[in-house]
Amino acid sequence: MPPLRSVTGRTRATLLLCLLAAGLAVLAACTPSHDQSTFDPAGPIAARQADLFIFIFWLAVAVFILVEGGLIYAVIKYRKRRDGEMPKQVHGNTRLEITWTIIPAFILLAIAIPTVKAIYENDAVPQDRGEPLEVIAIGHQWWFEFRYPGLEIVTANQLHIPTGRPVVVTLQSEDVIHSFWIPKLAGKLDMVPLNDNHFWFLADRPGMFYGQCAEFCGIAHAHMRFRVVAAPEEEFREWVTDMRTPVDAPEPDSPEAKGRTTFLANCSMCHTVDSYLANGYPTEIAAQDRRWNTWVESEGDSPIVSGPNLTHLSLRSTLAAGVQDLSEENLRTWLRNPGSIKPGTRMQVNAQVYATEDNRIGLTDEEVDNLIVYLMSLEPGEGGPTVSVPPPDAGGEPNAARGEALFAANGCSGCHSLGEDTIIGPGFKGVVSRAGTRVTGVSAEDYLSESIRSPSAFVVEGFSDGLMPILSTLSDADVADLIEYLKTIE
Repeated sequence: MPPLRSVTGRTRATLLLCLLAAGLAVLAACTPSHDQSTFDPAGPIAARQADLFIFIFWLAVAVFILVEGGLIYAVIKYRKRRDGEMPKQVHGNTRLEITWTIIPAFILLAIAIPTVKAIYENDAVPQDRGEPLEVIAIGHQWWFEFRYPGLEIVTANQLHIPTGRPVVVTLQSEDVIHSFWIPKLAGKLDMVPLNDNHFWFLADRPGMFYGQCAEFCGIAHAHMRFRVVAAPEEEFREWVTDMRTPVDAPEPDSPEAKGRTTFLANCSMCHTVDSYLANGYPTEIAAQDRRWNTWVESEGDSPIVSGPNLTHLSLRSTLAAGVQDLSEENLRTWLRNPGSIKPGTRMQVNAQVYATEDNRIGLTDEEVDNLIVYLMSLEPGEGGPTVSVPPPDAGGEPNAARGEALFAANGCSGCHSLGEDTIIGPGFKGVVSRAGTRVTGVSAEDYLSESIRSPSAFVVEGFSDGLMPILSTLSDADVADLIEYLKTIE
């Protein structure tokens, strides 16, 4: 057995090395080049916060040196002597006590003035940097949803902003308390259910900035991340145009078409892929509300949950709320077993397609491959932005031309051909004539109207229920115009 003294020495050396390594790790986290370092601000909000922190830090260092220096001086000067003589006893010093009461007061005042000044400066949105971009950020367990009300765009986990222009953010939460944090652009602010918070930030330079939920919100909290893509105004406008541009329809019987069918049958209850449509923005908001209410009413046992919007997924750089780079291989791993990347994700816990013995996806390898091809093909097509829909006819008469615009704007052509071919749903050639013979006592107009409003009402034999989305934003005039257009497809 080695001597106790040598064991103690080695233990102390090991402990010292561990402390040194831990100290170096802490210092490494503070390097400006770190993705989530606050010491490389890229906007005025983060810059003011960094300047304030550095000022308070050096003030604290000065206080530390003075206090510790005084303590060391007192320990040495008034230590007990070897000869047994007691050091001089001091029982009070009024001048010294007044001094060390006044100095901390001035120190606190020196901290308070720039702190309050920074709070007011950071609260006021600048009026000389262009029109602010309005964004609504919503925290979900465990991903971020971003809505652009003025642009009618919905996306998830990747926030696009223009450089040099203020971004005014309304912070909301769907479920529990989250915290919105972009270290290089702005500080942390909580996202509280039923209580909106507001703040603004601005990016001085282009780049991709890392965001994170900074409030423990459940099992996957550490994997609740997002990216902020700051680009010059022109590039930002290009992104806006792209987000309003439909995807090209897949070729019949292609892997993309088969993947789309698989998606509609297994994923479309929780995810949207076509919010580029003319009325896609209100439709997506209504869909998210419906998903959340369904999940709450079932006390968390519903196969339908609030899922990230996947419109133009291929334009994003990450998947699983910023946890992995977007690639076919990572997407395959994610689809097969989401918990291997993000433990606790509701997709694997609730979605019916994962209700298998091993809790993995209940699809064949070919179906998974086709689904990946389809998801990676979600990008702006060649047709340009979605067509605008004119207002209803002033006289209240059905308008076939407007119905055609609604047909295109709502993405009907993605599932229905104008001939007899089947894409996802039945072809629409002669659909009005067929509709009049489907159900006894129900006219063609009533049959089509009910099918549009409630897709599960009349499911054509050979086709699956649940594939067609509920177009809840369509008015009576919209439905009448759509039917009038369908009458022309003979």
